Amino acid sequence: MSKEYLKEHRLGEVIALIQVLAFHRNTSRSEEGLIEELKLIPRSANSWVELSKSHPELFRVRDEEDKINRVSLVSRYVASYETKNDKKIRERLEPSLVQKLIEVAIEIHDRQVSNFERWKVIVPLLVACISATAVITATLMKIAN
Repeated sequence: MSKEYLKEHRLGEVIALIQVLAFHRNTSRSEEGLIEELKLIPRSANSWVELSKSHPELFRVRDEEDKINRVSLVSRYVASYETKNDKKIRERLEPSLVQKLIEVAIEIHDRQVSNFERWKVIVPLLVACISATAVITATLMKIAN
């Protein structure tokens, strides 16, 4: 089970990254371009590229030797494009699609939190059961002697 969304500040940073990559005229952005656009570095990862690599459900990272790493939204990268001046130009995403991507990120976050919270209940119950079993066993052993 992935726990990427459980990191502090992660959900907000994923949502911010979705918006920049969906609405900016450039389909993909470098680390420097993302810092410039967002006016901050991520708090939940060492870089925007690292954060993006942790979320392949939303982001695509070009990670090739001798090239600058660039991040794009999977949904925008696979969209049809026009070629202008030897560059692939893709349309910005529709706001309704961006909203859906944000909803998906929130849903994944909520599931991961729910799964984590479930363990916070199960572990103490398990410890209590083990302790109760030990007490009962010790009592039965005393009675038997």
